[in-house]
Amino acid sequence: ISITGKQLKLLRKLDHYGHQRLQQSNNLDQLWEELKSLKADWFRESLVEETIAALQRLMDGINYINVAGIASFISRTNYLSTLLLDRIASVVIEQIEKIHPFSIFAVILPYSILNYDPPQRNEFFGTCMQCLHSHLGTLDPLMLVFLGFSLATLEYFPEDLLKTIFNIKFLARLDSQLEILPSSLRTRVQFRLMELNRAVCLECPELQIPWFHDRFCQQQYNKDIGSMNGAQLQISKMLAEVLGGINCVKTSLLSPYYHTIEFECILDKRKKPIPYGSHNITLGKLPGMYWESNIQIVGSSLPPGAERIAFEFLDSKAFCRNIPHIKGKSAMKKRHLEILGYRVIQIPHFEWNSMALSQKDARLDYLRERIFGIGKS
Repeated sequence: ISITGKQLKLLRKLDHYGHQRLQQSNNLDQLWEELKSLKADWFRESLVEETIAALQRLMDGINYINVAGIASFISRTNYLSTLLLDRIASVVIEQIEKIHPFSIFAVILPYSILNYDPPQRNEFFGTCMQCLHSHLGTLDPLMLVFLGFSLATLEYFPEDLLKTIFNIKFLARLDSQLEILPSSLRTRVQFRLMELNRAVCLECPELQIPWFHDRFCQQQYNKDIGSMNGAQLQISKMLAEVLGGINCVKTSLLSPYYHTIEFECILDKRKKPIPYGSHNITLGKLPGMYWESNIQIVGSSLPPGAERIAFEFLDSKAFCRNIPHIKGKSAMKKRHLEILGYRVIQIPHFEWNSMALSQKDARLDYLRERIFGIGKS
């Protein structure tokens, strides 16, 4: 959208008044009423830091009435304020009797998105689940799936919630609800259920909840794993150089539980790259093949002492907006790949695109260091 000079002037004025208003705010209820009524995303975007600063300054006013709304606001900002999240957790623990069960998902969401555990983590999540316990049978199935997934990103797996979700009657109810949803929301719910199913299988095998998303994943990933962006193409070429040839790097793979893996290589016990196609290497299965659901960890198909390495380029969406703190989904993916036997090397965009790595040689050294623990060849 092109903006005229007059419009730009007006936007700057609004921005200026917004900053002033936030700095002068001394009443959280009043401020919150104004924030709730803001519709324009650009306005919120330009004032995020100032808004968080104002909320932190007035956080003693957070209570059972506004806690869910403020938590939702934080989720949308992608801004990690540990002060605010710690305060929200305290309010929930102290005032849980007055908080409606329907608000619990909104309260938990920022912790999941921003990958943050408050100091009283177990008490906080336990209190939230206690509030929900007697309502599990009546709450909206969609909300329960989203809640289960959010808690899974935080490595919190309440058995009563999981047994409610992974139950034939519940899944039938969910299916009938999915039929009437718009396709984009339907797909989102299906993905969240799949990701929750995957997390439970990998992180809570003792619950013996079966993996039942093979067909769904095959349909999704048969379409396309996605194309590589510029940084990923650079990394791919440089990995081939560092590892000794393109036959030592695999690109665009899927894990046995359908995590997308941008690049993979295998090192033998002496830390030497093993070319794909050589003896004793089992390639990752391709999308579209039938996969057994009782998959052994990936490392089991390697020669003794060898390790499989997964690389992931992390763009700005993988981090909180204010600090280089990795968000929940990327943290969970790393955890899962490690359970599956991978060593995971995540390459943050701010390292790869930094001045220190502006030259090709520096980038090659960076990759060598990350893979082999050594610098120049």
